[in-house]
Amino acid sequence: MEIILLSAALVGIIHMSAPDHWVTLIILSRISKWTRSRLLGVAAMTATGHVAFSILLGFVVVGLGLAFSEVVSTYATYAIGASMVVIGLAYGIRELRSDVKEDYEEEVSQQISGTQGVGKRFRYFAVMGAALSPDLAILPVFLLAVKGGLGLAVESAIVFAVASILALMILVTLGIVGLSTALERVPPKYNDALVGFVIAGVGAYVLLAG
Repeated sequence: MEIILLSAALVGIIHMSAPDHWVTLIILSRISKWTRSRLLGVAAMTATGHVAFSILLGFVVVGLGLAFSEVVSTYATYAIGASMVVIGLAYGIRELRSDVKEDYEEEVSQQISGTQGVGKRFRYFAVMGAALSPDLAILPVFLLAVKGGLGLAVESAIVFAVASILALMILVTLGIVGLSTALERVPPKYNDALVGFVIAGVGAYVLLAG
């Protein structure tokens, strides 16, 4: 089902485009005086970790979804679609109404400065926590993919992984050469809101196409 694969790619790309993922890495590199190759290596590992956690959590949902689909009628698909519309719209609107402001340079500088050795390594991990944390927005896409069979769920996971990793690597590369200044200033709430609206759109498609 092409809409599921497209949704997996869009969620991965839009989510990774939020500055709290890639801008944080660039600032951390600048403060720590990393080489370009080291920054790209850390970005690749961070993206892979983020994707791995997201897919692991996703396949827990897939397992539950397979068990769920065995005992519930086909109306489960409509229930999932309706839930995606409601949750997606609620999440998107909530994020748009959020007034949280981020100053990544100041935040990262405060967390890293004044620490050395092992303490500094723990600070690095804390700073990169947002980039490593799983993407919960992909879960409803995985759950919907279950209705198309395990093969579609696996394909969705692969598409999500490739799209997420490529998005982060491209954005970090653009940041290195100074071509991403405008993107750095986009508040993460807009990326998160867009992800919510994508989820709602997929849910609406499922309801209408069904």
